[in-house]
Amino acid sequence: MPHIEILGAGRAQDLAGPFGGFVERRPALVAKVLEAYLSPDCRRLLLEVVLVEGYLRQNFFLLVRDEEGGVLIRCHPSSPVQKTDGVKTLIALLGRRCLELHPDSRVGHTNLQSWLDRAGS
Repeated sequence: MPHIEILGAGRAQDLAGPFGGFVERRPALVAKVLEAYLSPDCRRLLLEVVLVEGYLRQNFFLLVRDEEGGVLIRCHPSSPVQKTDGVKTLIALLGRRCLELHPDSRVGHTNLQSWLDRAGS
């Protein structure tokens, strides 16, 4: 499951605003966060996403969850999604956005390091 942990990135509730209007347009890729839903305990943020990669259009949810010392961004486990390059790019872009919002933060555990490196360029 593609995921990225950002240590020192604050809390999930702090990301609802910055992630709520996220849009990325690149050749053969359009990603948009349609809605951001915060859980009652403010520890989980659910992002409703539409992603268009060439001919493939996917609607799914990403989960931003408070972890000890930071947040974890991943596909929601009950959301059926093809883990395409676009999905990995989107998660990396959101991770990069966290790093920009919190300059003292850093990447923790991830299986998307190469995607994160590309998202910065």
